[in-house]
Amino acid sequence: MKRSIVAFVVTLVLGLLSMGALGLLLYYAVSPVLRLRFLDERAWHGDWVWPAAISSGMLWAFGFLAAGVVNKRLAANNTGPLVRRVVYASLLWIWALGIWAVILSVNLG
Repeated sequence: MKRSIVAFVVTLVLGLLSMGALGLLLYYAVSPVLRLRFLDERAWHGDWVWPAAISSGMLWAFGFLAAGVVNKRLAANNTGPLVRRVVYASLLWIWALGIWAVILSVNLG
């Protein structure tokens, strides 16, 4: 859990200081799924784009806390490290997908 807290703090700061680069990287990681419903990033325009990229990176930091809690519970149940790592990474990816899905549905309809 300590590493997840450190990752949370680092990612939260990086989400702001990267000026949206982290958020766009997260979008590219989940874009194969999002493009099934939403237009790709070339169609984005307006005042919402830059704040969305910054806020998505900062919101993603909270996924580390949730993944850390789940990892701690799995470790208590003697789940193997490989399974825990896959679950941890999957939760972070699903969290990024959820953040971007909400952002795009609010702004693109």
